[in-house]
Amino acid sequence: MDPLELIAKASKRVTPTLLNYEIGSDIESVLYHLIKRLRGEYEELVIISFQDAYASILKYLKSVYKDANEVFKDAYLISVNPFLEEELNPNLLVKTKDAEIIIGRTRSNLGTKSNTLFLVLGLDLYGVKYPDELVVIIPALIRVLSKGKNNNVLITFNVKIFPENIVEIVNSFSLNLFKFGIEVKENEIKRKLTVIRSAFVEYNLRSWYYTITPNRIVFLPATTEV
Repeated sequence: MDPLELIAKASKRVTPTLLNYEIGSDIESVLYHLIKRLRGEYEELVIISFQDAYASILKYLKSVYKDANEVFKDAYLISVNPFLEEELNPNLLVKTKDAEIIIGRTRSNLGTKSNTLFLVLGLDLYGVKYPDELVVIIPALIRVLSKGKNNNVLITFNVKIFPENIVEIVNSFSLNLFKFGIEVKENEIKRKLTVIRSAFVEYNLRSWYYTITPNRIVFLPATTEV
């Protein structure tokens, strides 16, 4: 199974799906292809963006992919603590560090949605600024978004900016866990995807190297052990 198809199918089977990444792994392109593949299977795309994460990602994608605007068109946007994103006219604007207030306003605004694709961006940025709130908001947010039937929750998280104990706490809330990283060998730098946990257990702990091209992501099986 193609790794991108694996992520899509696993995310549809159980939720939430956590996409761990580090700078250089080009998680933006992964999201573009993943949302493009999944969006048509759901009634609505809801983006919950912390600290302007969506504005930053969209700006990058628009510079790379001509149809980036179309892929994310008419997404329902909840913007938490924005500055740049105010220009995108979010459907809900929340300005507070308090996790309980953020969750309460999100729950009140969304109600119980079904057959919805959720994309959560910037929790890592929020966690850096408000570390005490991070472990409170993640399980509460997952509980709210997973409440309806046939929902799919995708969460990105930069693991390089947190100590290992925090990363392990965050990881524990996911049912699918994929790691997008950078591997350096001698003078060569490669992007690498590893399946840590998924609904397809036969693929767990498998790895692929991948290359970003203008039209697709090319995956090659990694020969090294995980």
